[in-house]
Amino acid sequence: MLALALAFAALGVVVIRVEAWGFGERVVHALVCAVDGGCQERDSLDLAYGEGVAEAVRSHAPNLVYERRSAALPIDFRRCRETGCSDGSDVARAIDRSATGLPVTAFTRVVDRRGKGGSLYLQYWFYYPESFTGGIGRIFGDKWPGFHPDDWEGYQVRVAPGGAVTARATAHGGYAGPWSAAPGWYRVSGGSHAGQVAAAPRGERITPASKLALVPLERLSNSGRYVFEVSPPWRKEVYSTPESAGS
Repeated sequence: MLALALAFAALGVVVIRVEAWGFGERVVHALVCAVDGGCQERDSLDLAYGEGVAEAVRSHAPNLVYERRSAALPIDFRRCRETGCSDGSDVARAIDRSATGLPVTAFTRVVDRRGKGGSLYLQYWFYYPESFTGGIGRIFGDKWPGFHPDDWEGYQVRVAPGGAVTARATAHGGYAGPWSAAPGWYRVSGGSHAGQVAAAPRGERITPASKLALVPLERLSNSGRYVFEVSPPWRKEVYSTPESAGS
């Protein structure tokens, strides 16, 4: 009986610790949101863009598919910038959180040129704590020449005045191809995280668009205090010139 009582007592301690951790994580999340003015809650998009454009941001968000044998997931850099926070299971299934519980996150940006007869541009930016060349780069890690801390890649959508929707994906400072039909899938290369506009997954892990945490960059305050080894989205030409050839 004594052993049984001790077992239940230990279980209670575990439950309390898990609940306390969850509470602490929610507190940290709330503080980050309050300071920076941008969260993944639904109303943050509405506040940033208005209801109509916010709905376009949600409806055109890509489904992510990850190359096999890659662990990294895009996360909110304000909450963690270590691979230990961003890595997740490589099992071929849907995944929306890293192994430590951080949500898969896309930072959004809108450039609306419709008032001048132009297009509506929707940008989705993904942050990873590090980048390295796939394959051999996995073996040597930060000893490999292609390695660097911090990585930003993105998926961009163009909605033309007539309603035609095209997309392109960033890759190594440029693009994997020209604007093309947008099937709704964005493929992430292992290691480098270079993207491709993709047709469908091939038995890999995925993050459905509906599970992406969408954070509007327009509501990110004091962005200048963040220092990265590579240029963040708000320092890229394409951030304000959405047809730019550079990323």
